[in-house]
Amino acid sequence: MQVALGLTSTMAAHAALSPQDNIKQAIQSGQLEQALKLVQQEKQNAPKDVQLRFMEGVIQAQQGQTDKAIDTFKKITESNPDLSEAYNNLGVLYAAKGKLEDSRANLEKALKTHPSYAAAHRNLSDVQSQLAKQTYAKALQVDGKIKNNSPQLTLLGSIDQNKRSPALAQPSATTVAAQTETSKPPTVAAAAPATPAAPAAPVTPPAIQASAANKPVMPAAPAVTAPVPAAKPATPVAAVPVTPPPKSEPKKDDSQQKQAKAEQADIRNAIAAWAKAWSQKDMNRYLAAYGSSFSPPDKMTRAKWESDRRVRIVSKKTISVDVNNLKIDLAGNKATAHFQQVYESDNFKGNSHKTLEMVKQGDRWLITRETVN
Repeated sequence: MQVALGLTSTMAAHAALSPQDNIKQAIQSGQLEQALKLVQQEKQNAPKDVQLRFMEGVIQAQQGQTDKAIDTFKKITESNPDLSEAYNNLGVLYAAKGKLEDSRANLEKALKTHPSYAAAHRNLSDVQSQLAKQTYAKALQVDGKIKNNSPQLTLLGSIDQNKRSPALAQPSATTVAAQTETSKPPTVAAAAPATPAAPAAPVTPPAIQASAANKPVMPAAPAVTAPVPAAKPATPVAAVPVTPPPKSEPKKDDSQQKQAKAEQADIRNAIAAWAKAWSQKDMNRYLAAYGSSFSPPDKMTRAKWESDRRVRIVSKKTISVDVNNLKIDLAGNKATAHFQQVYESDNFKGNSHKTLEMVKQGDRWLITRETVN
């Protein structure tokens, strides 16, 4: 089942090299018996210390003592009803026993006490998916033994405008104005009236011309000139605006293109090294992949985040992290990488879309923000 076991509470971390730090180090190195002895020694001095009780539950869970761990975390929630990590771990342990309704109830309590708890959101989503499968199987009257495989679903965070269909794309105000202007019928100038031509002189047939030659010539009548009407002014033609074709962006020269390709190659290598260090549980190289300006999730301090990551990673027997379909958006010394992350550990397999915001510091590309979509 695709669930994550929280390993620390939200209480403030004690000073370095404290007894609790020694317990955490023992857990990280897999020395669970030693870690349990240290917890029991410290509980003699502080039997009600919630951090010690919490780590005791974690050790019990990792040792496979599920019922003991459930009892431990139950008692913690009774005395500390606002501790979301305890509810989360109860949800995980109940799910491991197949009690999905109890698991959902505790994960919902975790979110009531801490609405932005990302791990609880992911765990609850997975449990609800398994419950839906069981309900569907019962409705179809099929075998109720359903494999608890993790649902391989991806929820997109936004609509990609480049992939939207034309029917969904809304035209901009500028486009509407241009279409309205273009759709108007063109204005045609009225033709100016032509000046009437003078009437042509009548043509006398040759026979008449011959007989007329013998007749006396009569005085010609005075010519009458017909008045010519004044020409009307032509109607002005409305100027039709001509939209110049969009200017094509100047192409980057070869040197800029080569530089961009080189930077993208460096980013790909940095992400590959980060995934490899994670898979090999090489904590020094893994943590070195994050820049000094890295923002941990849930407003966690950098020290608290690093401590949690060490516990989660080193405590696993095996880890495999693969990066697929990597896409990089480069803008100067900053970049955003989108990819599909396939993660697999001892009893957990996940497939999610991840986004890394990175910045170039010196000659290295480092992670400044990490989000799962």
